[in-house]
Parts: sequence; C-alpha cells; structure tokens
Amino acid sequence: MKRTIALAMMLLLILPATLWAMAPSPPDIPETGYGSSQAYITDSYTEYEMGDSGDGERVWWYVPDTLKNGDSAPVVVFLHGFLMVAPDIYMGHIEHLCRQGYIVIFPQFNKGGLGGIIQDMMLNADQNEFLARAIDATNLALSQLGDVAETDDMTLYGHSVGGLMGLCWAGFDGPAVQRVVLASPCLDNTEAMPSFVRSIMDGLITTLDYENLGPATTSPVTILWGDDDTLATSAQMVSVMDALPNAESIRLYTARSDDHGNPDIIADHMACAQDDGWMPSWLMDMFGGDCEEDSLDYRYFYAALDQALDGLVDMNFDMGNWSDGDSVTPVIEGLP
Repeated sequence: MKRTIALAMMLLLILPATLWAMAPSPPDIPETGYGSSQAYITDSYTEYEMGDSGDGERVWWYVPDTLKNGDSAPVVVFLHGFLMVAPDIYMGHIEHLCRQGYIVIFPQFNKGGLGGIIQDMMLNADQNEFLARAIDATNLALSQLGDVAETDDMTLYGHSVGGLMGLCWAGFDGPAVQRVVLASPCLDNTEAMPSFVRSIMDGLITTLDYENLGPATTSPVTILWGDDDTLATSAQMVSVMDALPNAESIRLYTARSDDHGNPDIIADHMACAQDDGWMPSWLMDMFGGDCEEDSLDYRYFYAALDQALDGLVDMNFDMGNWSDGDSVTPVIEGLP
C-alpha cells in the first residue's frame, strides 16, 4: 500500500513536467518572406561608437560590409526603451537589418552606470533632455557616416519610451525620416508600477508634450502593440493615434498571446527585445517582461519593420504554426 502511494505521488510530480516537455513548440524564423533571412546580402558589419555613456551621449552605428544599394544604404534610427541603453538588448533585430544591407544608428539617451540610472530615474527624469540627446547623437553618427548614409531614406523605429520619442521626433526637429514604426510606445512609464512607487515618482518625471509635438509628424506611422502589454496600455495607443492628425497614414496592429505550447508566446511590453542585457530578469519583469528572440520577433516586429522599409503601409503577418500543426493566434489590425 505504501509503495502504491509513493508511486502515485511520484507520478503526480513527474507527469506535469513530462506533459510540459511534450507540449508543442512555437514556430521558428520563417523560411521566406518578411522577417526571414531571404533578403540577407551579407553576414558581417562593422560597429562604430562615439560619445560618453555617463553623459547619456554615446551613439553606436552599424555599417554592413555589403550596403543595400552598393555604395550607400537607407538608415534605420533605433530608439531604445527606458534604461535599455545596451544595443545587445536589441542585437537580434539590429543584425537582421544589417544583414539586409541597412545602416543602423543606435543613440543612447539615458545615462549609463548606477549614478546615471539614479539621475535619469529619480533626480532629473526629463524626457525632453532624453530626446535632445538622441537627436544630437543621431546627427553625430550621420556626420561620421557621410555619403554612405541615404539621409533621404531614413526610418525611425522606437520601443517604449523610445516610441514616445519617435512620436515627438519631428516636432523636436529631429533629422527628417520617411517613415515611423513605434513598438509599444509608452506615454507613461509609471503605468504598471506599484502605487507606492508611483507616489515616489510623482513630480519627478518631466514628460514630452506629445499632444503638441505629435502633429508635426507627416510621414506614414505604424504602431505595433501586444495584448499582454500592461505598461503601454490600449488606452495609450488611442492617445498615440490621436496625437498624429497629420500623418500620411496610421496603422495599428495587435499581436496576441498564445499559450498553446511551450514556451508560451507572450505579447508583452518587452516582446520586441531579444536579450535582457545588463538587467537581471527580475528587474526586466518590472519593466514589462523578459526578453528573448522568438517567433514574435521574427514574424511580427522584424516582419513589420521589413515591410515598412519596403514602403508598405497595409501589412500582413505570417505567424506560423505550432509544431503540432495548430495555427498561432493571428495578428489583428486595430485593438481587440
């Protein structure tokens, strides 16, 4: 009898893990089309950097060994999320762009190091200064690039607070861009903080006046959102669209989480980042979720920016199938 009970208890412990291991896996990078490696023309690039990290003025730029148009290439300005200053966090996406021959500029607008983090979070969290740093750093990189950078064909891509800055870029006299892609643009980065933390932060953050700066944007704008994003809420997405009355076009797409298999596909605030970088996972969770390169990157974020770079406004997303053949929950246009 005791042996039977012990065996039953062992099965109860083992069975869930076994079933979890047997769960279908999510789709990998697509073999063809947007988000895939089909358009790759090089495997190598050169990284350059200038500026001081402690002042929040460092900028990296990445030049493919084979440029998109031979002697020159279009440029993607890549704006990071709040405190996500390391390019490593987004390196999967940066390399995907470089392998297609695009030049990528990555301006750091938050100060680095513990002292810089404390300043930008608690002492002088002025988003106007963040955006001014990003614009200055981008102009510095463009001046170093010279004629290889096609300044008449630039795309702005921003995540989280970087998305808010992308919304305000034209109104702040940033270098002209021909298209804007905003990944989970965050208008209020205290949204998901506990109430006691929000009370501490109250009055410490000087926010960008996106309602007055946004109307300067006249290019096409694509907004990418996920239905498990608790930091950049659906209400904020409506506010983003309302702040763009003069955009040539606006499209909002929503990726949806799918827990059919293992690991889950989670469309949260950090879904467009590929690595936690210097941040420990517990801290990254406070900022909206873990970062890993997965099917949402390939088939949603990479695919969307690829399509924008190709001049598309109305986009399609092949989210693929789980390993058991079930379709992944599709992306929808608009909010759920």
